[in-house]
Amino acid sequence: MSNVIPLAPRLKQGRSPAVEVEERAALAAELIELIDRVRDLTEHVAGLPGSPLQIQQTAQQLLDAGTALERAVDSLTEGGEWIPF
Repeated sequence: MSNVIPLAPRLKQGRSPAVEVEERAALAAELIELIDRVRDLTEHVAGLPGSPLQIQQTAQQLLDAGTALERAVDSLTEGGEWIPF
């Protein structure tokens, strides 16, 4: 199974810059919310009873997911330098 999603080039003809700014800002906001949620889940997992190894692996996988989301936001905002206005 592959985690690669083939992307077809999107036609951006006729789209106003304001629409693109709104879409990018909305996506960034949703990703940031997901990052916060993953952090909350990681804290929750750390307090669960069970095998320490299993808990550690689960927490690490959640931390890895959070890092991937942070990288997505970084890419979307062009290294945090993107300012839509």
